[in-house]
Amino acid sequence: MKMGLYHQPFMAIKDGTKKIEVRLNDEKRSQLRVGDEIEFTDLDTAATIRVEVLALEKFSTFKELFAKYSGKIIGSPDDESITDLDQENQKIYSKIREEKYGALAIRIQLLGGYH
Repeated sequence: MKMGLYHQPFMAIKDGTKKIEVRLNDEKRSQLRVGDEIEFTDLDTAATIRVEVLALEKFSTFKELFAKYSGKIIGSPDDESITDLDQENQKIYSKIREEKYGALAIRIQLLGGYH
């Protein structure tokens, strides 16, 4: 599966600090299975990296997800609050879509090279 990423989270995955990708559990993401590969493309540079899906964890809301996972593991500053994470996330995913699909924590492991 292919997904785009902003530069900062892309680099955090490449550097090995970001271990969980946070996404809406929409039609595309609900097809993911443990063992699948994801190719992330840096939206700024068009560079790509590949990861393996190690685990998938569904949440009703992003706030529930951020209550369990925050900080470097999801590519955010360690001191960022759940409220701040949720507000930042709402710039990407609307509350209507969140209520419809829920949130997904995708535990990942970097594979092979950087292109």
